[in-house]
Amino acid sequence: MADTVRVAIVGGGRTGFPLLQDFLKRPYVEVVGVADRDPSSPGAKLACENGIFFTEHPDVLAAKASLIDVIIEVTGDPSVKPSLKDAFQVQGNRHTIILQDVVARLFVSIIQNSQELVDTFHPEDDGIG
Repeated sequence: MADTVRVAIVGGGRTGFPLLQDFLKRPYVEVVGVADRDPSSPGAKLACENGIFFTEHPDVLAAKASLIDVIIEVTGDPSVKPSLKDAFQVQGNRHTIILQDVVARLFVSIIQNSQELVDTFHPEDDGIG
């Protein structure tokens, strides 16, 4: 069993930002990178402030997939997850897991100690498809 889980976040806004904040506090989580098309998003700023790799392009992050155990994709853009999956197939990557909105919401609910699952910002995200 690994001592560290290597995570990347695609989407540094309402869901990705609180996850990044929490992950930075946990010694067993290594944040490999953050991707967001908006370099002024809260997650982008926090990543850069903490010396974490940042890119505006999810495919650049996907190229680092051999270094990533879990990618949390919370952009709300329905084309991103299939694009990541396709990039992993081309690389022969069967290691990296792509998490969808409902799992990210579960994580945010837990870290916020919420008694209810936090609302989705991306109701159309129902997995890879």
